[in-house]
Amino acid sequence: MRAAVVAALGSLSLAVAGFTGLPGQTAGPAGQLTATTAAVGCGQVGSRPSARPDDSTRSGAALLSYRSHRRRRIVVRVYAHVLRTASRGGVPSARVARQVKVLNRAFSGHESTQAANSPFRFRLVDVDVSVNAAWARMNEGSLAEQHAKRALHEGGSTDLNLYIGSNSVGQLGWGTEPTRYAGQPRMDGIVIARHTMAGGAGGRYSAGDAAVHETGHWLGLFHTFTGGCSKRGDLVADTPAEASPSYDCHVHRNTCGAPGHDPVHNFMDYGYDACMNQFTPGQAARMTQSWEDLRASAASA
Repeated sequence: MRAAVVAALGSLSLAVAGFTGLPGQTAGPAGQLTATTAAVGCGQVGSRPSARPDDSTRSGAALLSYRSHRRRRIVVRVYAHVLRTASRGGVPSARVARQVKVLNRAFSGHESTQAANSPFRFRLVDVDVSVNAAWARMNEGSLAEQHAKRALHEGGSTDLNLYIGSNSVGQLGWGTEPTRYAGQPRMDGIVIARHTMAGGAGGRYSAGDAAVHETGHWLGLFHTFTGGCSKRGDLVADTPAEASPSYDCHVHRNTCGAPGHDPVHNFMDYGYDACMNQFTPGQAARMTQSWEDLRASAASA
């Protein structure tokens, strides 16, 4: 998640290149993943991240099955929930639709010639508005968040619930991992501060990429700096190791002294929106595997 982070990790590795398990998972029959519990939390803008080490290692093999992933399409229905007070915080439906367009450009690889074209596409199906002062400024993990999500959540494990509001601690957003769905299905989804939406008042963070970043978490990705310079890293083989998050756009930054500059253009780093423009093929493969083994399987159960 963007802003500060406490990343929850822990999994066994799969023999799928570029994908080495998700937090809270164990390997089931034929390598299928089964979920236990896990969560990712965010802190305030500018605070330093920490991460618990996981049980997986980076895979150095070729990106098995990525070509087949590119040829398919996975359409994710989006339910948007605008949280406002009686006097402020409204977001027009047209602006919500624009945010979904930002998601589609990012996940289809249209932001950079170096970006992977993932199979994910997003379709806005509903926008509702709630006038509730507590919900409009809910913080992560608060009772207000629990009440709002339990009242408003729509759809199932393959539907993205997008909550748009504000908070009192300066977070750009937060989201839930796919491993958390089984235990807390109505808490599933992502939350973004409305000023991060395209055309918002968030300065360098107002092009809509906070939602892209949080959706990456929702689909099973970690931060690129997770695990620091260890071989485990973020469990994706083609994202160079990174010791700490990038808060700017120093393209020659190399915090680990390993081959490859830090992935400052990656959506799963902490750079400002103008700098972030890509997911890697390994991340696309990981998200697809996560979808198949956790979200799609939960929907068909």
